Amino acid sequence: MKLPEGIVAYLWTATGLVSLVIIVFGIYWSYKNGQFDENIKYIIFNEEDGDAKTPPHEHGSDSATTPKSHTP
Repeated sequence: MKLPEGIVAYLWTATGLVSLVIIVFGIYWSYKNGQFDENIKYIIFNEEDGDAKTPPHEHGSDSATTPKSHTP
């Protein structure tokens, strides 16, 4: 089966537009359902977690560079 001349460009364009619409709809749905909530860390972590709320690269230099030693 041979496609008509130039139809491939239209198919790629249509596929790209459909993909963009789906992506925009997905981002909109995520925004409306609170998926970009920055306060989620306060729901997941509690006060007992201590420094676990901060990323590893923001911990104090002692905990980042000192390996934990295991004594038998």
